[in-house]
Amino acid sequence: MKKTLITILIILVCIGCSSNRAEYPDDPLFANQVSYQNKGGSVTLDQLSFRKSSVELNLKEDIHLHLVSAWTITKGSKQTVVALLDDGFFYNHVDVRDNIWRNPGETGMDANGYPKETNGIDDDGNGYVDDVMGWDFYFNDPDPDCYIYDGKFDTSIQPYPHAMDAMGIIGAKGNNGVGVAGINWDVSMMLLKMMAQGSAAWENPLLRIPKATEAIRYAVNNGARVINWSGFVNTKDLEKLKPLKEAIDYAESKGVLLVVAAGNDLKNIDEEENLIYPACFPNENILCVGEIDFNGQLYVVPPGSRYVGGSNYGEKNVDIAAIGQNYTTYLRNNCSVYRLGGGTSDSAPVVTGVAALILTLRPDLNAAQVKQIIMESATPLAGLQGKIKCGGMVNAISALEMARSF
Repeated sequence: MKKTLITILIILVCIGCSSNRAEYPDDPLFANQVSYQNKGGSVTLDQLSFRKSSVELNLKEDIHLHLVSAWTITKGSKQTVVALLDDGFFYNHVDVRDNIWRNPGETGMDANGYPKETNGIDDDGNGYVDDVMGWDFYFNDPDPDCYIYDGKFDTSIQPYPHAMDAMGIIGAKGNNGVGVAGINWDVSMMLLKMMAQGSAAWENPLLRIPKATEAIRYAVNNGARVINWSGFVNTKDLEKLKPLKEAIDYAESKGVLLVVAAGNDLKNIDEEENLIYPACFPNENILCVGEIDFNGQLYVVPPGSRYVGGSNYGEKNVDIAAIGQNYTTYLRNNCSVYRLGGGTSDSAPVVTGVAALILTLRPDLNAAQVKQIIMESATPLAGLQGKIKCGGMVNAISALEMARSF
């Protein structure tokens, strides 16, 4: 009897040990995802998966997401729905296609034995016909693809890959032996196309407002818990912004979090002349994300780059920061590829991904509570004091531990 009890205790201890063991996925390019987990020092990797493009990254110890240890708590769930607002989606990418949302009201067979997703009927009565993975609010159809006229060549239809970074960061299928791992190994990504490259809305931000407004309401009404929008409207006309503000108020009333990018102009968006929206609305369900580099400093485009600027900031309007240089999914010549991305369009989905992990663990939490957890569990960084509201970067394991006992 005594030996039996000792054996049981040993088994229980072993189970406890294994549950806290680091969780590394088998995705072959995970080693390049140094923004998720690294030990500091110098790392050389190819910025592009499809050609030689070496870059050396100098990593400061502890400046990463602390994600591997977070995965011992949860790796995400298909039950957690994340909506992405962007300019079209390559949803057939080999590493994201298994984590695309499937509208339960528009899947399966109808009463006549036809597939609901193509029968031309609004089977779930939500006002949108055959919206099986989301909606294209610009062209008003159920296919939120990324293929549009690029405005440069009279006969050219080109894919616009901006959304690919966010899709891979939030939800590239983890541990599938392919490419990279998303922050959530499993998740349901709802695809909401609100603009198109080369379109009038591309040039005139005011035309984005009705599309974003409708997309946000769609996301809330169809089960999304988090909305990622790596974009903004920079008008100062509050009257024209009113429908967008009302949609965000509606999302707040339903407990839905909106994560937005701070922008890449290296400006203080607390200042009147630099205000952008929705980042500068006062809602408690908005989480605005700036970008840091691998030294924990506010990101500034290095000299000699073809780009200029860096992360926007503001102690009032930018809530938290995350690394923007994430190795993630991309699109080239209609093929599934990978690259080292950057910009606040890539730091915002890091926070969205962590929010989705929190909601997988604690689906009872509302948007304000998730925001509070993410900000209070952030790793403080000296270089962000006075520039970012919480003064720190998102920390996945700290956020999940706080959420568990919240």
